[in-house]
Amino acid sequence: MVYFGSSSTANRAGIRHDLTAASAAAKRKIGIRGRMDRRRHVLIAAVVFAGTLALSAGAWAQSASTWDKRGREAEQREDYDAAFEAYRQARLLKPNDLRYKTHFERVRFMAAAAHVDRGRVLRQNGDLYGALVEFQRALAIDGGNQAAQQEIEQTQAQMAAAAAAQSSVGPPPGPTTIAAGPIELAPIATNPITLHMVEDTKVIYQAIGKMAGLNVIFDPDYTSRRIQVDLNSVSLQDAFRILGTQSGTFWKPITPNTIFVAQNTPTKRTELDQSAVQTFYLTNVAAANDANELLTALRNIFPPQVKIFLVPSQSAIVMRATPDQLALAKELLTNLDRAKPEVVVDVAVLSVSRDKARNLGITLPQSFGITPQIKNAGSSGSDTTTTNPTLTDLAHATGANFAVSIGSAAVNALLSDSDTRILQNPKVRATDGQRAQLKIGSKIPIATGSYNAGVSTGLASIGVQTQFTYQDVGVNIDMTPTVHQDREVTLKMKIEVSSQIGSVTISGVTEPIIGQNIIDQVIQLKEGEPSILAGILTKQESKALSGTPGLSDIPLIKYLFSSTERKDDQNEVVFLLIPHIVRESVLTQMNTRPIDTGSGDRIELRREVVPAAATAPIASNGRPVPTTAIQAANAVIGAAARSAAAAVEAAQRASAGGPIAQQNAAREALQAAKSAVAPVNFMLAPPDGNQASGSTFQMAVIASNAKDLYSVPLQVQFNPKVLQLVNVDSGELLGRDGQAVAVVHRDEGNGMVTISESRPPGVSGVTGEGSVAVLTFKAIGSGDSKVSLAKVGAKNSTQANMPAVGSQAVVHVK
Repeated sequence: MVYFGSSSTANRAGIRHDLTAASAAAKRKIGIRGRMDRRRHVLIAAVVFAGTLALSAGAWAQSASTWDKRGREAEQREDYDAAFEAYRQARLLKPNDLRYKTHFERVRFMAAAAHVDRGRVLRQNGDLYGALVEFQRALAIDGGNQAAQQEIEQTQAQMAAAAAAQSSVGPPPGPTTIAAGPIELAPIATNPITLHMVEDTKVIYQAIGKMAGLNVIFDPDYTSRRIQVDLNSVSLQDAFRILGTQSGTFWKPITPNTIFVAQNTPTKRTELDQSAVQTFYLTNVAAANDANELLTALRNIFPPQVKIFLVPSQSAIVMRATPDQLALAKELLTNLDRAKPEVVVDVAVLSVSRDKARNLGITLPQSFGITPQIKNAGSSGSDTTTTNPTLTDLAHATGANFAVSIGSAAVNALLSDSDTRILQNPKVRATDGQRAQLKIGSKIPIATGSYNAGVSTGLASIGVQTQFTYQDVGVNIDMTPTVHQDREVTLKMKIEVSSQIGSVTISGVTEPIIGQNIIDQVIQLKEGEPSILAGILTKQESKALSGTPGLSDIPLIKYLFSSTERKDDQNEVVFLLIPHIVRESVLTQMNTRPIDTGSGDRIELRREVVPAAATAPIASNGRPVPTTAIQAANAVIGAAARSAAAAVEAAQRASAGGPIAQQNAAREALQAAKSAVAPVNFMLAPPDGNQASGSTFQMAVIASNAKDLYSVPLQVQFNPKVLQLVNVDSGELLGRDGQAVAVVHRDEGNGMVTISESRPPGVSGVTGEGSVAVLTFKAIGSGDSKVSLAKVGAKNSTQANMPAVGSQAVVHVK
């Protein structure tokens, strides 16, 4: 029993030892498994993180490429505005990618040109406001577009002239100078008169002078005579001119309301004609020859008595002449001193080449030769030599005495197909009549000769010296454009596209082989018209067969005894040309109309009488009638804004309460605030409720407490991930009196938009409250977006800044 017990205890101890060991082993396994699980989790997390980064980078690149693809599609259907916006988004996403930058710069020019063309059409149809908006959009797209800047200035001048014709306020007085200008008569009435008299010339002059409100004095040497005058419905200016012609007299102003009459003789003209000096500054003279041409034109038109001088250092012409001659010179210089047109020529050189070669078959040995090998033992018995065989040797020859040589055999199975396309698209900007050159490429040295320089005795020989010249290789364009008034362009140009295609060794000197494509011609095209100047298509086919005669002609098995090599080469080169006029010399009726300069050698100008302009239609309530649907819509928006503001004011009054003293204090504070310079308040009217993703809605910018408001510059900030600005329209406040309002907005990126609104030049501002802009947004993502007026400004009709405050609103997109 004891032994059994001892044995049992030992067994239990052994069992406990086994359990302990098993438990330790299990713990080690669990620890190892835990560490493996942790490593696996870390590895999985690293893989997921790397995948997330890869997906994020892929999504970023895909987003830019998607915008670029949209831009290409819009450009193909000639929707340049959409293409410009798509390329702009791609460039914002990848600003360092040259592909997106190139696409953006190319389409920016085309989009601006499209807006300029639309603006010209609108202006020709009489829509000056719409034309100004198009030109300003073109300038906002391409700030360096000179054509858009010129069109803006011309359109604003036409709008200012129309506004000045409707306004009775004269121009502001200019600064006084020591040297006064020539005397001019004060404006006289333009009403027609009827006069029938048979009287002395002095009496008739005095009668017409009284009707015009002018004093008439006569030269003491003048002797009047009796004449008959019959005038029906003529102006006072024409009456004086007719009387002077009929009586042989002339008159000159000596004060704004007094004229001096004398006999019209060369002596009296020389004695009494006024003289004045005027300096004309030339603004479009690029070379001395341009100023000399203007000087020659003036000297050929005016008589020799007129003094004309050119000051090249100041680009100015100084004249001493009569007031009429100076006025005519001013008209001529205005018509002749014009900015020269400029052209951007889009040149495309397309080169397509395809080379295809195939070599298929088996080339068997083409030669078989037997050479005898007769060996004789040497004198020592160990060396042998090969000698020419004799007949005796041939009689004892065996197969070992002949060597057989067999040509090589080859299996040919080769197919090569290469397709090369080269597009070279340079753009050249040139001035009318001026030569422009563009060289893109490199210079390759070419040996032109050599000489051996002679040296004196005792000096080392220099040797043969080789002379080199360098030839331009690449794209070389030499162009001289001529812009016509009918918007056609004559181009005298030479286009050369060359490259080194190989080399050759001549007399030990390696010379390059240069391939050239040259076109040299004169062509006349319309603006924007694509034209193929020249093109050449070269096709070359060659087929070579080598093999065993006879066997190589048997069908099917001929490929076992012959090899066929076939080559097809095709090359095509096309020159494409598109001219774009970026600055033109616009001729108006004022530039082409004839000018009455009088009779004979004497230059006397006849002043025109400007008729009164028609005014805009006026409603019964004294306000201008809206003439377009846009103005009517703006009027409705303004009425709604005024109603909302009135409701807010009523609610504030209703909610106000408290003791009478507090109300009196509030009333006094309100009166004090009104008496001070209160700022213009700009408020954003948020849309009602939540906006669905993909929907379009509008927000109005409402201005209150506006006094003499002329222009409004704004900056609107929003979340570009939630909202996208679609359009900006003018509100009703600035155009409340029927005046055209110019609206320009520019997307600065990152949800920042700059807006500028202004009334026409020469008009006063508006007073009151109403909407100044209507913003159209599109919801592109879910969430909340704060729309705020980051910067607000206001200017009055004197271009002075007025205090202004802005506000913000929140848009909910679900």
